Amino acid sequence: MGIAFEQTAPRFPSVNATQEPAIHWPSAIIGLLLAVLVVVGVSWLASPRPVEQRASPVTAPAPTLSVPAPAPTPIPAPTSAPTVEPVIQRFKIAFTNGLGANLRAKPGSKSQRIKTLPEGSAIEALGETETVDGLTWRSVRDSAGATGWIVATFAAPVS
Repeated sequence: MGIAFEQTAPRFPSVNATQEPAIHWPSAIIGLLLAVLVVVGVSWLASPRPVEQRASPVTAPAPTLSVPAPAPTPIPAPTSAPTVEPVIQRFKIAFTNGLGANLRAKPGSKSQRIKTLPEGSAIEALGETETVDGLTWRSVRDSAGATGWIVATFAAPVS
């Protein structure tokens, strides 16, 4: 089933269909001249200009002064600096409620555990501390020579 539509011509012609708008030639010419003026002006401003060469002022030659050559400073023979032995900080494992402290390969609670040091064990600080996971970790060596990291709050100074 189909519906047929009747083709009809419009009864009223469009008002704008019969006449094209007229070009206002004076405005078109003025607009064209202004566009050319802008392009030429921008091109002129962007073009390189030669630098004026100015005559350099005449200056009198600087007087020469005779300065005696400096005498070399004798350099003393190197002396050996006194050797300073590092101060060894000794600690013991404390504040673990008898559980001991884990000696770890690197600072951090997820690092590999080397061994657990029982409470009261003697340790030496190796001087380094780092903050990992919100805890301060201290580099230490135990009495057996194993080195690693423990939480710094478990190291109490030995008096």
